[in-house]
Amino acid sequence: VLLFTLLQGCTQQAIPDQGADYPTIVLLIADDLGLDVAPCHDAGSVMKHLAARCETSLVFDRAYTHPVCSASRASLMTGRHPFRTGTGDVRQEARKLSLEEVTLAERVKASSPGNYLMGAFGKWHLADDENGSERNPNLQGFDHFEGTPRQHDTYRYYDYDWMRNGVSLGQQSTYRTTRIVDAVIENFASSPSSRPSLYLVNFTNPHKPYHTPPAGLHSQGDLSGISLKEVINREPGPGEYHANRREPLLDKQYDAMLEALDNEIERLVSAMNSASTRPIIYIFLGDNGSAAEVYRGPSDAGYRAKASLYDGGVRIPIQIWSSYSENSALQSGRSDALVELSDLFLTISEMTGSGTQASEGLDGRLDSVSFAKILSDPGRPSEREFVYVERGNLDKMPFAYGLVDAAGYKLILRDPVRPTGYARGVLMEYYDTARDPGEANDLLLSACSTDLTRVADMLEEITRLHASEPEKHTTFSPEPYRSHLEGLTADCAARTN
Repeated sequence: VLLFTLLQGCTQQAIPDQGADYPTIVLLIADDLGLDVAPCHDAGSVMKHLAARCETSLVFDRAYTHPVCSASRASLMTGRHPFRTGTGDVRQEARKLSLEEVTLAERVKASSPGNYLMGAFGKWHLADDENGSERNPNLQGFDHFEGTPRQHDTYRYYDYDWMRNGVSLGQQSTYRTTRIVDAVIENFASSPSSRPSLYLVNFTNPHKPYHTPPAGLHSQGDLSGISLKEVINREPGPGEYHANRREPLLDKQYDAMLEALDNEIERLVSAMNSASTRPIIYIFLGDNGSAAEVYRGPSDAGYRAKASLYDGGVRIPIQIWSSYSENSALQSGRSDALVELSDLFLTISEMTGSGTQASEGLDGRLDSVSFAKILSDPGRPSEREFVYVERGNLDKMPFAYGLVDAAGYKLILRDPVRPTGYARGVLMEYYDTARDPGEANDLLLSACSTDLTRVADMLEEITRLHASEPEKHTTFSPEPYRSHLEGLTADCAARTN
């Protein structure tokens, strides 16, 4: 068994009560947390517990996902891109995840010899009236769900409705992050030790509204002097937008939220390690980049945060460690392998013995690529030539499509019908993210000194992806972009002559 081989690596010291020889796997998902504040990427991170685990973790430096919540979570659950599932945005008009999609929980439950128990907690964000509403997580393969299945009440940290397996437990006053951890610990303690678990733990921190967590969860002191009214009413600066701008007045509350998340994750990890008789693999990640109000990455070029296809919106931390890390073949270190969040679908499938083959009817339409082999060999090269990122829906949010190749070149395609507000009139952008991490220099503005053949190849890769499932929810057409490239090529040829 691959997973047992990965984790065993310790014949000198036996792990007690192996059962079916499969570990419990816990995904710890932070909401709107990019590399700019991630504990293994930001040297000044306030997330001290997770930062202390970086040396014993496998850290992925080039992990990507889609730039908004539902699209990213649907990709994780299905191993498929948003244009295939239709789950492209969180807005009311956007589609949520169809019950016809095969989720990670359903796949592991159907195929793993490990007899896994499935639990999901906290923010779900994939349910609506058409797919089972509050029962959606249970209908998608989870034995136990506690939290907020729909968008309703998701972003209230106090006095929120709490659901357990489709039944409301009424208004809760406990700080939401604490309530989520309480639910995980309680469920784990009551589960039979003979069976491994797969837990999806969806936190809301550090997603807005920015606020002051309970005093015992942070070290930022008295934050009562911060006036959110002042923050809201401040006029935006050049290149900024009223609801999406860098706002230093929020920094202390934001740091307090990060600390609260870090402290509660440490409590969860400590409790589970103490109670477990088998190895536990923890996977900490962000669902997309940090929000613009609190984004601390490069900003000289303007908006580069959540909801954009720049690295500030789509590049995320993935940090993996084991409760038996000293004896495990799960290696610590850093990997520069190019990976997508969707790759966790087949990676976890392989780790649980569920295989890496596409489900029936999805051959050629599963976008996940397993990186399980990298877990024992961090220096292993990427099995991907590119990652694909996407934003938008059919109703209101303009589409944008992006591709990043193994060398770090990124192509962004804008919606030709509904141009976005912060890039109005710009149809295509092209960046060298390895040399220009702030993506301030659009190489197509100096097209004659740019390899347009490479750009054309990347456009055709995006075209191939969309052509593989033409009946799905997309309006993509390559023709405007091909015409634009032909125009640039012709102009450069004319200048040369």
